[in-house]
Amino acid sequence: MDILTLELLDVTVFQALLELRGLLQDRPGEALRIRGEEELLRVNVVSFLEKQGRTVRVSRAGRPWELQVAPGPRPVPVLSPVAPPEPGGPAPLPALLPVLLLRSAFAPGDRALGRRLLLETLARLDAGTPWLCMAHQAVELLEDPGAVALLEGLRGRGIPVHVSAASLAHGGLESGGFEAVPDEGWQKLLARGGVTVL
Repeated sequence: MDILTLELLDVTVFQALLELRGLLQDRPGEALRIRGEEELLRVNVVSFLEKQGRTVRVSRAGRPWELQVAPGPRPVPVLSPVAPPEPGGPAPLPALLPVLLLRSAFAPGDRALGRRLLLETLARLDAGTPWLCMAHQAVELLEDPGAVALLEGLRGRGIPVHVSAASLAHGGLESGGFEAVPDEGWQKLLARGGVTVL
C-alpha cells in the first residue's frame, strides 16, 4: 500500500503547517511521508507533529529532507444528541437536530426530480447542524459525483458527514472519505425522535 506523501516545496512555514493540519484532519491516523528542503520548515513540521502526539522519524537528513510519520490513533466518531437543557434553567432556543438521511431521492414520483429536490434540501442545512449521517439507500449518493461534492461542501461548512457502517458493508461500498460510524448511535436517537429524518 502506498504511503501518503506530502511535498512541502516553495511554501512558507505558515502555508506548510496549514496544509499539514488540513491533511491530518482529512486523513486522521494515517502514516505519512513528508519531504521538504528548508531546515527551518523541517524543525517546525516536526514540532507541530509531536504536539499532535505523532511519532516522527527523520529518514533522510540534509537537502532535501524526508520525515516518516508513524500511524496515529484513528478517532471513532460517536453520534450523540444535542446536550439537554439544564434543570431549572431558561428554556433553550429550539436546537438544530442531527439529520439522518435514509434515501437517495425523495419518493414516490420521478426519481430524477426526487434526487434534485433532496440535494437542494441538503444544501440548505444550517451550519449549526450537529451532523448528517447516511444510512440504508442514502449510501447510493456516494456513487453520484454531484452528491459527493455537495456532501464535501457541507463538511467544509462545519457539518460532519457520517456513513452507516452496516449500510456500507451491505452494499459493498467504500465510505468515500467520510467517517463510517457504528449504527447504534443514530438508531438510539431515531428511536426517541432525536434526529430529523430525510
